[in-house]
Amino acid sequence: MSHGNRTPHPRRRATPRHPVSPLGVPRLRALWRHQAAEANGPGGFHHVHGPHTHGWLLDDAVPELLEPVLHPEDDPLEPTFFASLDGPLAEALLARLAPARLAHRTNGSPPLRSLLRAAAEHPDDVRLHGYVLGPGRCDERIVAEGAVVRFEADLLVTEQHTPDCECELLWAYAVDELGLGDAVHAPHRIHPLQRADAPGETWWRLLWA
Repeated sequence: MSHGNRTPHPRRRATPRHPVSPLGVPRLRALWRHQAAEANGPGGFHHVHGPHTHGWLLDDAVPELLEPVLHPEDDPLEPTFFASLDGPLAEALLARLAPARLAHRTNGSPPLRSLLRAAAEHPDDVRLHGYVLGPGRCDERIVAEGAVVRFEADLLVTEQHTPDCECELLWAYAVDELGLGDAVHAPHRIHPLQRADAPGETWWRLLWA
């Protein structure tokens, strides 16, 4: 299975010992508005590769949509991770995000549009995970690193994808049934997991990172 070249990805912080309550919609919008104002001001930091404009995430009620799954950092340069972006949220983002935003892909993954569509069209079988780079950064964007997919099969998937590895069966399902065939290459990692909210079901993480 070809995985292509990897690009750097944000450092993932350790999971906190106790759950952290979301900031709430008003505070999330206020935080992002403050980050955008500082970044667009005379002393704002600009990345050499960015467009040097900040704040598109404030458009079209995006903060209100993302609030349930995000716990934003006060540091405007830190990524904010999400772990379970579901079908209804994916459908809402598809309706609001501009085509250029939906075209973004990371590390050879399918475009954001395809991943959101898979979650929207298969709400019982697909969740997305990834991160958001907020208005404090020139590369402000929503990034889907991969998907968690329900696939009820007892597959042998090995870390190094040895000859007896059956990951191709799962990837074929993701391409043929979920519409993820526009990925540049297959995921870098595929492994099973048990979701606490879905006992007895078999889910698999597909990760481009």
